[in-house]
Order: sequence, then structure tokens, then C-alpha cells
Amino acid sequence: MLGVVYLCLGILSWCHGTEVSSLVGYQPCAYGVDETFPIHYNLDEKKMGYERYNNYINGCKEKYDEKSCMATEVQRMSMNREQPRRQQNYTELGFGKIKAPASAWEPVKKFYEKFKAAAREETWPAGNSYVNHWLTPTKMVGFEDARFQPLGLQTKDAIWDGVRPVLEAWTKQKLKPTSLYGIRIYGNGSILNPHVDRLPLVVSCIMQIDQDVDEPWPLEVIGHDGIAYNVTLEPGEIALYESSTIIHSRPFPLIGRSFANAFIHFIPVDENDEYGAGIDFDWEKKARRGNYQEPKFPKPDKNDICLERARQVSEASVYTGPIIRPAPAPATFIPESQRQRQKNTALPFNQGPPSNEATSTKGNKNYFLPSAPTALHHAAAQDDVKALLDAVRKNPLDVNSVDENLWTPLHEAARSASPTIARILVSNGADLGAKTVGGATALWLAKRHNNFKLVEYLQDLGAPDIPDEL
Repeated sequence: MLGVVYLCLGILSWCHGTEVSSLVGYQPCAYGVDETFPIHYNLDEKKMGYERYNNYINGCKEKYDEKSCMATEVQRMSMNREQPRRQQNYTELGFGKIKAPASAWEPVKKFYEKFKAAAREETWPAGNSYVNHWLTPTKMVGFEDARFQPLGLQTKDAIWDGVRPVLEAWTKQKLKPTSLYGIRIYGNGSILNPHVDRLPLVVSCIMQIDQDVDEPWPLEVIGHDGIAYNVTLEPGEIALYESSTIIHSRPFPLIGRSFANAFIHFIPVDENDEYGAGIDFDWEKKARRGNYQEPKFPKPDKNDICLERARQVSEASVYTGPIIRPAPAPATFIPESQRQRQKNTALPFNQGPPSNEATSTKGNKNYFLPSAPTALHHAAAQDDVKALLDAVRKNPLDVNSVDENLWTPLHEAARSASPTIARILVSNGADLGAKTVGGATALWLAKRHNNFKLVEYLQDLGAPDIPDEL
């Protein structure tokens, strides 16, 4: 990412709230970082976002405590400073806006209309300051929610299929799915803190599903040129962005009633499906050591060329009707109370060697759906820190992978593993609210198995305590 550029146009706040109307669909602002909200460092009192941010973070402190909220803030700003400059840029500017491909837009629109009334309030870890959920709770319509099947997983498949070729054309990279959990609904007053996404969320798009607002709620991004831009989305449009290097936020409160988005993430891979050479998972270690050397990457194509490639693929997309997911073979779901381990194994079933990815039943495409346990499940269940670190390094996408009873590695850790295992999983994106097929969360399992140290750790994070209902 290039150095920050400031445009001295006199008025710093003119960009917010203006209608975006241009060929490329975004508007440059008269500032760079650390103006509307803290991005690299805290704001001084002369900056436009000073009072608004203080009110924001004080809300977090009142909900939780100063220590946990500020720890999140320190980590967030450190990532904003250090991660982008150590990763490859795949497009000149790093973001763009086009119409969503019909093959993805039509099914997600139908899914949302059918199930939006059943959205559930999201659970956030204690001290999480990325969105002001303490003031305005966010809701989620999850694609893997058991209540929404089989349409949920069919819709997820359709989105992967529809969006991936668009982003591949935009970046000229082979992409592999990493995250697509559902449709998040923001409410009146919502603010999104400026951040970059953790690896392996690298090449992404935001699909605007639905909105009920009194004025546009722009996405503010810091381009690879260091300038802030506002991107305004309407339903049926997508914002393309390199989410691990593009700082993105919504630093001005939503004025309206709802704003629903789906977040679709990929990672570039080579011909062997290994992570691309331009992705540095060790950037934090290098930052601590101070041995940073400017990486040399190929120069990306011009922004208009990248966007035109993506636009052509999107416009060629055709919706041909719903994807019919083949019925999976019947599975025998075992309640937690009846799950018995075999001797000398860390897993509830003798299911053969661990797989690197869970896959859908649709062909051989890796869409991270229920399947056999992974190496992370094994390591977590055996409280093997070294094996877990090795497994996370090799397959970081597996941190939320599930077995046929929807157990994640964190569920396995809940039985007897140390807090160290849980910390590794959580720091790599483990979902504290993930539920087994019976509905149990990791905290409930830890309590059931008298894993007191892990219980204390999970409670400090604000993990939900939901019991097994089978």
C-alpha cells in the first residue's frame, strides 16, 4: 500500500453524504487516514471525527470495560498500519463498484425476502469494537442456519459460483472461497470501525441486499493511493475490495432503519491450490522483530482495466433457476451426552484421516460445509499446541470447519483443552457462537466437562452459553 496522500481542498467533510454519480461509482474525498475515525493512530481534537469517535468508544467501555475495548483498538490500528504494506496488491486502486452478477443476486434476493423476518441478533466477543453493537445490535440471516435449509446452502453455493469468476477477472487471480456466513443487518445509528480483514480474507466483495434509509450510508475506503473514497451502494450492486489491504469502514452513523449486506471472501491460490506467494501470514512476527523489507510484487493493472474485466463477466451472468442440492446421505447425529470417544482417538467417530476442507455435496467444489474432522479438530481435542499451530499455519481456513455433527475445533477444545488452545483458535477467527447440531456452544460444553480454566477464558470474551437440546 502506498503512502497516505492528503488533498488540500480546504473543506474536509464535504465528501460525506453526497450522492455518488460517476462512471466508476465512487467519489474521492479531501483527506486520507485519521480524519473521520482513528485508522493508524488516535485522533487529535482538531480532527472531524474526534468527538464522534470518543462517543463511540465510550459506549464500548460502558458496555464492557476500558481494558478490553482499548486492547481491540490497539490491535485494530496496528493491523491497519502493518498488514497492508506486507501484502500484494492485485489491482491498482484496490476497490471498485459494479452490478452484482444475476446468478448470485437473484437467489440471494429470494433467500433474504423469505427469511429476513427470522433474523437473529448476533453475539460479539467482549470488548469487540469493530461495530457499535452495544448501541445498535446487528442481526444475521445465516446461510447455514438449520431453520433455512435446504435453501440456505443452495443460496451459498449460488453466490460462490456467481461471484468468484467476477473477482477472478478483476484480480487476474485464481481464487478459493474462505468465508460467507450470511446476511448482516445493521440498524439505525450503526457505525463500522475502520479496519482491514484478517488473513485469509484477501479478495472480497460486499453485496448490498436491501436498505431502508433516509440518506445514503457510504462505505469509506482508503485506496492503494492513500486517499479516502466514499462508495455508495444500492440493492443489487457489489463493492469489490482487496479486504486485507484496503481499510474500510462506515464512520458516519446509519440514518434509517436497516441496511443488509452479504460479505463474500476469497484468497488467491496457485495451480496447486496453495496460497499465493503475495500473501504473508507471518507479517505480525516480522513487524514485532522490526526486520521489514519492502516486498517486490508485480505491478497491478490500471483500475479501469480491472473493473472492465469484472464488469464484462458480471454482465454475462445469467440466472437459470435455483440450484438443486443433492440430498446428502443420512447421518446419525449423536447428542453431546452420548458422544463417547474411542480409545486413543481425539474424535467421536472413526472417520478416517482428517481432511483439509469440508466440502459441499455439489460436485467437488470446496465450500466448507459439514464433513470429516480436520487436523485442527484432532489437535484441539488432544490439547496439542504444536500440532494445532502447525495445522493452523497449513490450513487456516479450517478454524471454523465442522464435522458431521457440526463440531468445530473450539467445541473439541471445550472438553479438556487448555486456554492456550482456545486462544490460538480465537486469534485465528474461531466463532465463539458456533453451535453443534444439538445447539451447544463451546462455553456450555466447557462447563459440562468442568473445564474451569477454559470456562473463565470464554466468559471473559463474552462467549454465549447455549445448551445442547438433543
